[in-house]
Amino acid sequence: MTLLHQGRLLVLIGRELAQKYTKALALGFVSGLLLSLAFWRVLPFIQAQWFTQVARIAIVGEFTPATLPITVQKDISTGLTNINPDGTVLPGLATSWTATDSGKTFVFTLRNNALWHSGKEVTSADINYNIRGVTFSPIDKFTIRATLKAPYSPFPAVVSKPLFLSGLEGWGPYRVSSIRLNGDKVTSIRLTPESARTPAREYYFYKTENEAIMAYKLGEVNTIEDLSTAADLSHWGHTTIDTMTKYNRIVSLYFNLTVPILTDRSVRQALAYGAPIRADVEHASSPIAKTSWAFSTKVKQYGFDMSAAQKLLGNTKESSESAKLTISTFAPYLEDATAIAASWTTLGVPTTVRVVSTVPPDYQVLLSAQDVSPDPDQYPFWHSTQKDTNITGYANVKIDKLLEDGRQELDMNKRKTIYADFQRYLTEDAPAVFLYYAKSYTISRN
Repeated sequence: MTLLHQGRLLVLIGRELAQKYTKALALGFVSGLLLSLAFWRVLPFIQAQWFTQVARIAIVGEFTPATLPITVQKDISTGLTNINPDGTVLPGLATSWTATDSGKTFVFTLRNNALWHSGKEVTSADINYNIRGVTFSPIDKFTIRATLKAPYSPFPAVVSKPLFLSGLEGWGPYRVSSIRLNGDKVTSIRLTPESARTPAREYYFYKTENEAIMAYKLGEVNTIEDLSTAADLSHWGHTTIDTMTKYNRIVSLYFNLTVPILTDRSVRQALAYGAPIRADVEHASSPIAKTSWAFSTKVKQYGFDMSAAQKLLGNTKESSESAKLTISTFAPYLEDATAIAASWTTLGVPTTVRVVSTVPPDYQVLLSAQDVSPDPDQYPFWHSTQKDTNITGYANVKIDKLLEDGRQELDMNKRKTIYADFQRYLTEDAPAVFLYYAKSYTISRN
């Protein structure tokens, strides 16, 4: 009976308390339920922010949210197309496309299962490229027309640029979870993976390679991408150095064709033969990358040959005997420039070197690296009308015509023939000497 009495007493007490504190208990129950639901909704965010494995990556350069490195952009989103390593164009958001009106109109058919990171469906109305001279017009929900003012066959490669909504919202494997700015420059950006099994990525941006290397030594980052040198990190703790040849980055000598001695093609060819190249790099012979579908081996080859250089220079003795040159270059290429200057001095053309931070308008010879686009179109670099980007001042009617035809021709085989001729004539004329493909180093902590 004692247990029965105690039980009844507890029931009475519970009933009394329930009646007295009904509102408080109801409020507590509802609050607890809401907090529980909220917790489960924010749990993935909490896990992503504080419990997900993070790769901290350093990149050298200054960028705004609109000009992030293409590798970072591709983490977040994709364009209408993708680009193969050989420069051919593959489907991206668009599954197919057709060109009409001699290459002035392109119609893209979009995939119908793509979602923005917000969960919203990606449709033709979202295509927001801002390309001068191009008008985009949705035909239906998953079809869009691009109308150009002039034929431009490389256009499908242009729209490989990743697409974004406001706030850097994309539809790729990572979404932006935070971004830090100093003025309009990005100092860091954190990307959260759509897949729970994938580590998050935090990119940190540094003005110079030395700053990035110091951050690595201090443990602020565990990877540095795309360094021009391996520095002194090979013996720094548990460090791995991966070396890659950048076939889209060609180190070249550019001749300023307003300099009297350099207007003579024989002199330029002599200097090309007199330029030694390191044995630890892969030699280049063309302005188009050797991995490109348009690359041609039928070009003039300039191996290091002092006899050939002396013979050519001897034929132009009057124009070269009193000549003096200065090679302008950037710090990473100082060793190469010094070796070339010494060789040219031995050849009979006294040459000095100066280190610069930007391309000087009055340079005589420039030793620098140039990134080339996946498409072989090099109109900006070599067409005589391109005063700002044709830094050599090169003008050749035949080259102009080939460049004009190459960007209007839609047939890939015909374009290949055009660019083979372009490479052959340009290397023969030698407004520049294409030396080697740059190396890139990725530093990682094990």
